[in-house]
Amino acid sequence: MTGGPSVVTPEWLDGHLESVTVVDVRSARDYEDLPRIPGAVNVPVERFRDPSSVAAGKLPAPEDFAEALREAGIARDDPIVAYDDENGVLAARFLLTAEVYGHDGSLSLLEGGLGAWREDRPTTTTELSDPEPSEYEAALADDAPLVDREGVEAAVEGDAVVVDTRTPAEYAESHIPGAVQLGWEDLLADDAGRLKPDDELEALLAEKGIRPENEIVLYCNTARRLSHTYVVLRDLGYEDVRFYEGSLTDWVRARAPEWDPVDLQERVRSFSGHGGFEAMIEELGEDVINRLKLVGLYHQKQEGYFMLRTRAPGGILTAEQARVIGEVSDEFARAPEEYGGPDQNPVFGDGYLDVTTRQDVQMHWITIDDIDEIWDRYEAVGLSTLQACGNSVRNVVGCPAAGVDANETIDVRPIVERVSERFLGDHHYANLPRKFKISITGCCENCARAQIQDLAFTPAIKDGRDGFAVRVGGGLSDGPRIASDLDLFVEGDQIVDLVAALADLFMDRGSYLDTAVNRLRYLVEEFGVERFREELERYAPFAFEAPDEVLTTGYRNDHVGVHAQDDGANYVGLNVPVGRMGGDEFVELARLAETYGDGEVRLGPNQNVLVPHVADDDLEGLLAEPLLERYSPDPGPFTRGIVTCTGREFCTYGIIETKNRAIKWARALDEWAEAVGFADEHDVVRVHMSGCSASCAQPQVADIGLRGEVYRDDYESGRAADVGLGGDLGNDEFIDWLVGSVPIDEIPSVVRRTLLAYDEDREGDESFADWVRRTPESTLQGVITGRDGATAPTVGAGTEVS
Repeated sequence: MTGGPSVVTPEWLDGHLESVTVVDVRSARDYEDLPRIPGAVNVPVERFRDPSSVAAGKLPAPEDFAEALREAGIARDDPIVAYDDENGVLAARFLLTAEVYGHDGSLSLLEGGLGAWREDRPTTTTELSDPEPSEYEAALADDAPLVDREGVEAAVEGDAVVVDTRTPAEYAESHIPGAVQLGWEDLLADDAGRLKPDDELEALLAEKGIRPENEIVLYCNTARRLSHTYVVLRDLGYEDVRFYEGSLTDWVRARAPEWDPVDLQERVRSFSGHGGFEAMIEELGEDVINRLKLVGLYHQKQEGYFMLRTRAPGGILTAEQARVIGEVSDEFARAPEEYGGPDQNPVFGDGYLDVTTRQDVQMHWITIDDIDEIWDRYEAVGLSTLQACGNSVRNVVGCPAAGVDANETIDVRPIVERVSERFLGDHHYANLPRKFKISITGCCENCARAQIQDLAFTPAIKDGRDGFAVRVGGGLSDGPRIASDLDLFVEGDQIVDLVAALADLFMDRGSYLDTAVNRLRYLVEEFGVERFREELERYAPFAFEAPDEVLTTGYRNDHVGVHAQDDGANYVGLNVPVGRMGGDEFVELARLAETYGDGEVRLGPNQNVLVPHVADDDLEGLLAEPLLERYSPDPGPFTRGIVTCTGREFCTYGIIETKNRAIKWARALDEWAEAVGFADEHDVVRVHMSGCSASCAQPQVADIGLRGEVYRDDYESGRAADVGLGGDLGNDEFIDWLVGSVPIDEIPSVVRRTLLAYDEDREGDESFADWVRRTPESTLQGVITGRDGATAPTVGAGTEVS
C-alpha cells in the first residue's frame, strides 16, 4: 500500500460501493441486529485487538488478524473503506492494523461513520453478507509506522513532535515529558464524527507546533484514540507519522517505581530520632508519603502524624502480640497538646486503637521519631506492618473462628499463614496496579464476605475432596461489584500458587494509570468471567477443574456471643462498638485470653474481638470480668451492628466524623429499641457508616448504609449522609442508595422511622432486606425523609482510597 490511509465522504462511498470492500467494525451483535451499509462485511473490533491484554487496542497476532479478514472474504489488494458508530476511532484502528500488517489495497475511513451515511445516504440494509473466505496472509510490514518506548525516548530527546491524543484532563494528570496535547476529538466538527475543514485542521495543527515537515509520534492510553489522529494526518499529507503502540500504559508501567517494603522500612528507621518527619521529607521527597503505605504508615490529615496499621493474618493474634499492640497504642498513639492532648477526643479520650473490617489494628498520632522503637517491639513478638496498606497483597481475611468452629469443613489457619508468608516483604508483589484483597474461609457461613474481595476462597468439594470454590473481582466504593464465581475448584495446597498467578495476571494486564478504575474488578468486567478464567489458567501451574458442590449456605454477620467449639470448649465474641478500644483495654483483653483461654485473641471482620478456647468451668469467671461490661457478648442491636471507618477525625477523604457520632447514636438507639420493644425481636441492626464514598466501612452490605456528604439548600449547608437500605450478602445483593444528602443530625430519626415502618409492614419472618426489595422505592424514600418526592443520591466520580 502507498500513501497511507485516507478519509472519504458518504457521497464518495455511495458512488464507489461496487468497487470497494466496505468493512463494518461494530460488534457482531450490532452488525447482525442493526441496519448497516449495503454490502458491508463484518470484522468486529474484538478481532483486531490483542485478546490477551486488557489494554484494549494492542495489536493482535498477524495470524489472528489474517484469520479475521479471511472469514470476511477480504483479499490483500482489496480497496477497503471502514466505518463504525463511534466517530471513527474504532474504524481507524482497524485501518491502522491493516497498514501495519502490510495490506496492499487502499485504506479509507468513512467520515462520520454510519451516522453520517444515514444522514446523507439513508440507504441501509438488514441483509447479512455471506462472503466467500479468502486466502489472506498477514505479516508485519517493513515500513510499519510503529515506534517502541526507546524510539519515543529518542523522539523526546530529538526534534520530533510527540503528540498526546487524549483529553486535556488526562494530559494534565500524566503525560510523556515534552508532549503536546491534541485530543483526537478536537479534529471533529460535530457529534456525528465529521471532520473540520482542512484549513481549520491545518491551523489547529500549526497552533500546536505540528507541521508536515515534522517527525510526528502519536500516543494515547492504549493506542486506540491515536488511530483516528493518525488517519487524519495521513489524509492531510503528513508523511512522517508514527505511533507508540504501548502508549502511556507502557510508558508509565516501565517507570513505575518498584518499591521494596523491607528496604523502605530500613530507610524510614534511619530518620527515627534523627530529624524525623522533616528530615525524611527533605531527603526522600514528598513522594515518600505515598510510599509509606507499603510499611503500614498512612499520613493523617494532621501533618507529620501517621496512622499505623498492623497486620493480623486471619485476625489471629497471640496474647503476647495483643499486649504489645495495646502497650504501643497506650504509649505512642497520643495526640500532642496542639491538637488537644488527652482531651482531643471527647468520647474515647486518648491512646486508643481501632479494629478494622479487614482484621487489622490501626492506631493514630504515630510519628517517624517513634517508629523505630515501635517496629523493634513488634518484631520481637512476630508482628508486622509491611504491606498493610498500598498496592500490594493486603492482610488475608478469614473466619475469626477458624479451627474452632463446629461447622467448618477445613481449618484454613495454615493456609492463611502460608499465603501471608509467601507475599510479605516480596517487592515484586508489593507493586501491583492497585491493592489486592483476599479472603479464605473454611466455614459455610461466608463471614469473611467473599463477594466483596478481589479474590475469595470458600469451601467446596470435588470427587469427595475438600477444597475451595473461587470468586474474583468483588469490591465496593462507587463501582461496587459482587465477585464472580469462576466455577473453579482448588485444594488448599494450590491456593498460594493461584494467588501468585492472579497477581501476575493483574500486573501484566491491569492498568497502572487511572487509580479510580484500575482495581481487579474492572479487569474482570473487561474480560468477562469466561475469558478471565481462561487467562488465569495460563498463569497457573495446574489445570483447572470445576467444583461438584459449593458448600456456602448463607451469610453470618458476626461471632458475638458465647459459642460452642468443636472440641467442647467455647469461644466468646465481644462486641466492640465501632471497633475502638483503649490501648490499656487491649492489654487487659490479652490478660483475659491468657487467664481464661489458651492465650489467643481473634479479630472479626465486623470490628469485634473473640476469646477462644474457654472451658465451660471458666465461662462464668470470664463473663464477670469488668472489661465485658463495656465490650459485651450480649449487646443491644445497634451497638452490635454499628460499623464505621476512621472518618473526618483523621482521614483526608472523610467528609463527616464517624466514630464518636456513631457510638452515641447506637447507644441511644439501643435505649429506644428496648423502650418500644424492637429489641425483643431483633438481635442486630447492621448500620454501616463511611465518611465518604470510598466505602471503608462497607455500607453497601449493611441493613442501613450511610456515606458522608454535604447538604445545601437556600439557607445553609452542612454535613450530611446518603442513605441506602437492604444490603444482603446472603443473596449477593448490595443496598439501594435511596436518598441523598440527609442532614446528619436527622439520621437517628431516619433509622427509627425506617425500622418502625419495617416492623409494621413486614410479612411474618420477612427479613429487612426482603422487605426493602418488596417495597416500592418511592415508599422507602418517603419513609426515610418523612415526606414524598425524595430522590436518590447522585453518584459522582467517587473516592478510591489507597
